[in-house]
Amino acid sequence: MARFTSRLTSVKFIDATTPTALDVVVGPGPGDLSIGETNADNAERIRVLDRGTYDGFVVGDDLEQDVSITIEVENQSLTDGTAERVRDFVMKTGAFASATSVDSTIWAFKLEVTMTDGTNTATITLPVVQGGVDFSEAKEGSTMSFSGTNNGTVAVT
Repeated sequence: MARFTSRLTSVKFIDATTPTALDVVVGPGPGDLSIGETNADNAERIRVLDRGTYDGFVVGDDLEQDVSITIEVENQSLTDGTAERVRDFVMKTGAFASATSVDSTIWAFKLEVTMTDGTNTATITLPVVQGGVDFSEAKEGSTMSFSGTNNGTVAVT
């Protein structure tokens, strides 16, 4: 049976510019993409007790999904005024300085994860992501890690 693997997965960072969004795609990569918990309500489920006895649930705050991915750093500049760079997108600098946020208060963007083997395709969309990047150096190659949170309902198709 075939499996989706990191070799078949790409991650697209997308802004809210219309009619044509600005974006940058990474992947396939090391295979350490992580997206936090989701559930049918996209909300915390709070257990209610009546004098120590289970009495049902109430729906609490919306869930916030942690998201992280490691991106291998290619032999190119980390920032560029005309070329697409992931760091520039996350920091809203360089070629993405004029990007439009999906949130009215802070710089946030949509993250779209696509897994495809040429026949089957699955997509996970995180609609309101904010976060930052850090840098690590190693003998095998340098990497940037994106870490952030999603604050909207995750869509899976």
